[in-house]
Amino acid sequence: MNKFSFLLAALCVSLNAQEAKTAETKAANAAPEVKLANKAEQKAYFADVWVGKSIGECLNFQKNIQVLGQQVEELKRLQVFLDNALTTPEKEARGHEIAAKSAKLKGDNESMGKLYNGFSIDRPYQFVATKAIIATPISNEEFAKLSAAKEFKADSVITIGEKKYHIRDTISGQGEVETFGLALKRITDAKGQLQQLVDLQPKLTKEDDKKKVEKAIKEIQDDLTKSLGEFKQARGFDFNAEAITLPSEAKLSVQITEEEKKAIEAKSAPASDKK
Repeated sequence: MNKFSFLLAALCVSLNAQEAKTAETKAANAAPEVKLANKAEQKAYFADVWVGKSIGECLNFQKNIQVLGQQVEELKRLQVFLDNALTTPEKEARGHEIAAKSAKLKGDNESMGKLYNGFSIDRPYQFVATKAIIATPISNEEFAKLSAAKEFKADSVITIGEKKYHIRDTISGQGEVETFGLALKRITDAKGQLQQLVDLQPKLTKEDDKKKVEKAIKEIQDDLTKSLGEFKQARGFDFNAEAITLPSEAKLSVQITEEEKKAIEAKSAPASDKK
């Protein structure tokens, strides 16, 4: 949480206190309890199992994961219905439905394992983009104009659902993709905080609070101007809130046990080391 977030929280609490001095409002201002773990977390090991080499491959993986996630949530919902069932016929019906959908999930998960070299929703995984594209939405009229240009390339436009997007830039390297993501988050967070402060400003009655908000708004506007300028200089086009970032290359890793890690290392060790 940055200083502007703290300011917003403090001013909102102050404003609430002025409007209704209740015990609940005062309690809302209390700092959250922080619990420290006593035990050291066990070290996690991950092994690379698959590499996505196109936007389509990466999007298909994410879509497949979403489908599995929906199936898991559906089974949780059905289990609640089963637990709350009152009659034997209802319990049997729910039980049969859960069994059928569990079998479907198991089969789909096994298919994912074949597609992605051992992936399973039963194991933690990491899907990390190593290359990404930035694309901005375009209308049919804009697409017609763009595609009529002599230098137009068909792969510079992608269609997702019913929307067309014009690829504006490519980011290569895991570190670069992560850095770009952080830069985007700073811009979107700043825009959100600025709007919150602007909305809050008319509600303030204390002169001290008004001055704090005026100062914060000026600082955020200055930071945004700088960030947006750096974005345009680095990317060659203005920041667009409707722009999307899609992985065009990515690597998939699954968590493995220490024993599996040792087995992989032994298998990949040079022959001289195995003697």
